[in-house]
Amino acid sequence: MKVIGQRERFGSHLGLERIRLLCDFLGNPQEKLKFIHVAGTNGKGSVSAFMAKVLEEGGFRVGLFTSPHLEHYSERFRINGTPIDQESLSKFVDQGEAGALQVEQAHPELGPVTEFELATAVAFQYFLEAQVDLVVLETGLGGRLDATNVVHPLLSVITTIGHDHTDRLGTSLEEIAYEKGGIIKEGVPVISGVAPGLAERVLLEIATQLRAPWRSIYDLPWEGLGWDLAGGRLFFPGWGEIKVGLLGDHQIQNAATALLALQELAKLGWNLPLEVVQRGMKEVNWPGRLEVLSHEPFIILDGGHNQEGMAALVQSLHHLQPQLGGEKFTMVFGMLHNKSLDLLDPLLPLAKRFVFTAAESGRLAPMDPKVLADYAQSHGVEAVVYGDVGQALNEASKTAPVCICGSLYLVGSIKRYLNA
Repeated sequence: MKVIGQRERFGSHLGLERIRLLCDFLGNPQEKLKFIHVAGTNGKGSVSAFMAKVLEEGGFRVGLFTSPHLEHYSERFRINGTPIDQESLSKFVDQGEAGALQVEQAHPELGPVTEFELATAVAFQYFLEAQVDLVVLETGLGGRLDATNVVHPLLSVITTIGHDHTDRLGTSLEEIAYEKGGIIKEGVPVISGVAPGLAERVLLEIATQLRAPWRSIYDLPWEGLGWDLAGGRLFFPGWGEIKVGLLGDHQIQNAATALLALQELAKLGWNLPLEVVQRGMKEVNWPGRLEVLSHEPFIILDGGHNQEGMAALVQSLHHLQPQLGGEKFTMVFGMLHNKSLDLLDPLLPLAKRFVFTAAESGRLAPMDPKVLADYAQSHGVEAVVYGDVGQALNEASKTAPVCICGSLYLVGSIKRYLNA
């Protein structure tokens, strides 16, 4: 098997031509599957995890395609929570590679098939062979030109619109919304967790043009009922009080988006009794998002890596502080070089000190930890640097509570270190 990550991450030629030709070579497996298609800046992984878990609890065989992975590439392809086995992954990558080479030879003008296009094709083949009832399909980046956008779903879900990948999706929220709204299809219901404003207006306009029924959590009288280290609660019309297994106010909002999508799915004939919904929402597990690694010493980690993700993390840490004796946090922090240093700003008031390390992605260079340390020190916060993530974690653990954040890649490195 060729290592899937050896392919280019982004194509020089934007468009869906390569993935369509690749799927065609493979017999168009996506046309034989049912999908919920999920896009959004933040929250799409969590919303997908909520929906997949509830459907699994309902007795359905559910495929879940997400990215990026934390520890192993196989995490991107799951059926009822279990990642693909290496033998199946090798088989479908080899089949996809054969198709990719054929596409590249026949259409050199389109440029090479990308890593994500190949991964998307692998997902379609795997889920079809496994005869899943439904696939929860998360976009990789954007939506309109994302490789996953060759499907015709039962529902389109758009979680939030915020600032991320602005080099590729546009710098304004309206431009980003236009790209995410590219997953909306003629007549297919749209479930929105996007706050009212300019971005929502763009999406609503697309939905109206395509006669796609629009349903937003902001048009419903649902209510968040708070959260603590045991999880969260919300009241949702039609289903009453629901307990949520993920932490943070933002996860309660993600839960509302997932519940609205599940309600719409139930209208389409999928059997989802209240007890199934309650169990799935409570039992959901989505690693790397406000995940408590240890209570003594207290260590929490989170993969938020943009302005909105960092704001949600900071809000959550403020909420937790009283439960932790009002202490400030030792921050283990690393981020990629293409991020802005001011991503650190919201964390500064909450930090007793920083332990900086490198957020290795294997593809994108990490921000130099020394640059990060200089920045924190210039703002009056103590900072040290450790190149090794294990040493960084051990050093931070001396002054708990600890929060590990800045990048999903850093979170993945920490989890691999702990599970080694």
